[in-house]
Amino acid sequence: MENKITAVIIDDETKSRFVLHTLITQNFPEIQLIGEASNVDEAYKLLVEVKPQLIFLDIQMPKSDGFTLLKHFEKVPFEVVFVTSFDQYAIWAIKFSALDYLLKPVEISDLGQAIEKAKESISLKRNNQSQIVNLLRTIEDSENQRISIHSADSVIMIEEKSIISIMSDGNYCTIRTDNNDRFISTRRLIDFEEYFDENSSFVRITRRHIINTTKIIKYSKGEPCIIEMTNDEVFEVSRRRKTEVLNKLKK
Repeated sequence: MENKITAVIIDDETKSRFVLHTLITQNFPEIQLIGEASNVDEAYKLLVEVKPQLIFLDIQMPKSDGFTLLKHFEKVPFEVVFVTSFDQYAIWAIKFSALDYLLKPVEISDLGQAIEKAKESISLKRNNQSQIVNLLRTIEDSENQRISIHSADSVIMIEEKSIISIMSDGNYCTIRTDNNDRFISTRRLIDFEEYFDENSSFVRITRRHIINTTKIIKYSKGEPCIIEMTNDEVFEVSRRRKTEVLNKLKK
């Protein structure tokens, strides 16, 4: 008989725990649920006691969040599947770190895919510590208004406010900052677009460019719409994006 994978559900909402518990017990006999918790303190004590192989972790919880729980562990000894309501930044950070997540309300097909990935990692004894560390660093940097720039062999931390423009160049991006610094990132332009929410100062102006609107020194309202930046870069806004860009500049 195949050994079952032990798992814990951590979510402050009773209904959400019940729904996930029911989906798992009725459809995935290979998962053995060995506990539930409704907050970070309760969850930490439970995890230390029962030592599960897998946890389903809600992100938004009262007083503290799921990311804070992970910081309690010097080395995370279990697989993590995040469970969250729609939170654009949290989802971006999780995807950015190559981890898995489920959106509420949880769909059984998505749950099945997440469980299969977790089973594979557990059976191959993979360690997701590097992804967890990367995620927590990304979250922390966002709180400090810094961003991680991933190159082929390193990660550089820069302040968001120093970024002037981001240009797509195939499978990587060129990031220009104050003092004429330039960084090459292996992330795609769409990854950065998803990272910057609608309330940020960043906006996509063409198929290949994102700019920081706080670094604009002059722009024209006519056709074509030309934007001049503090580092002397000059961009022509695409017609398709002109209205969105001008609305952004009015805020």
